[in-house]
Amino acid sequence: MSTWARVDNVDALQAFRQSLVRFAETTGTALADAESEAQRVLVWLETEAQTYWGGQIRKRHDEVERCKDAVRQKKLFKSPTGSTQSAADEEKLLKMAQRRLEEAEQKLKNVRRYSPKLQKELSNYKGGVQRLSTGVSSDVPVAVARLDKMIAAVRAYAGLTISSTGTIAESTEAAKAMARAAATLASLGTKDYSALRKKTKAVERAGAPAADLRLESWSDGLISDRERPLVAKIEAARTIPGPGELVAVEKDVWKSERVYLERGLPGEGVADDSGWFFGTTESEPDEDGKVTPPQRVGVTVAHLTEARPDLVEVLALPRGYLAIIDSTGVDVVLDERGVDVWSGFLEKSPDQVGRNDVKPQ
Repeated sequence: MSTWARVDNVDALQAFRQSLVRFAETTGTALADAESEAQRVLVWLETEAQTYWGGQIRKRHDEVERCKDAVRQKKLFKSPTGSTQSAADEEKLLKMAQRRLEEAEQKLKNVRRYSPKLQKELSNYKGGVQRLSTGVSSDVPVAVARLDKMIAAVRAYAGLTISSTGTIAESTEAAKAMARAAATLASLGTKDYSALRKKTKAVERAGAPAADLRLESWSDGLISDRERPLVAKIEAARTIPGPGELVAVEKDVWKSERVYLERGLPGEGVADDSGWFFGTTESEPDEDGKVTPPQRVGVTVAHLTEARPDLVEVLALPRGYLAIIDSTGVDVVLDERGVDVWSGFLEKSPDQVGRNDVKPQ
């Protein structure tokens, strides 16, 4: 069996990605327009319509009183000849005014009756489309990020140079491309993060030299403005570290395209330790399963969030949580039991997904 595949292009994946993005944009716009229109009508019923018909009732009531007075005046006073005058015309006007008043009163009753009905129907509509709306706003962005990883991996594989014998040419660029493709493909399916947990435990938190990260150029993808609210919705008892608390940061982490943050216990004898470690996902345990402690520097939470403001929501997660960020943004978030809560919380019903109260440590 052949050990390699022939990949000519990734147009199908790219076309599917574009169609998925267009679907999300079109659906999101349609849902927003429908809700906005229904809400506009509801507001009109509860405000302008009631005010208008209330005013019409007052005006038409005054008109009825004027018509009644005209009828009385016509019947009370005699004609120049001394005979009783006919009030037929005035009575017709009175009946017209009374019908107009009854119409206004009925209109106001209808407005007051249909306002709560429309409110109920609007609530039913929101509940009916909530799953679709959540899928468009949350699931589709996650799927697009996954497709980006797949496209990057397949392009890296397709970019490898193949010799006439059907083997990958022994070149530096080909080797790097294969390594990147293998790492990306592995990140799509791997579920074992125990090596990263061991790496965090091996970190020597005391005595880390201070460093300035504000001028560094980061290679991993920043957490997007679209992903940050999703991180904030993960159900967890958040504890915000103080701005002066310390974060252990692996040396040269900013050069890696795939990084992780894990919050463990504060180091013994380390004042104001947040418990967070920010490092690369590269970890090679020895034969005994031990991990060599990485070189690290120490930065304050205020300093790190100034350099990476996209990490604010992640740093509020509790102890035991681990988040991985790669070139496309957030890849996975694990709780203290190792459960993937990044994609899992999106599958819950909308009323279960919400922002937890954040309290200072």
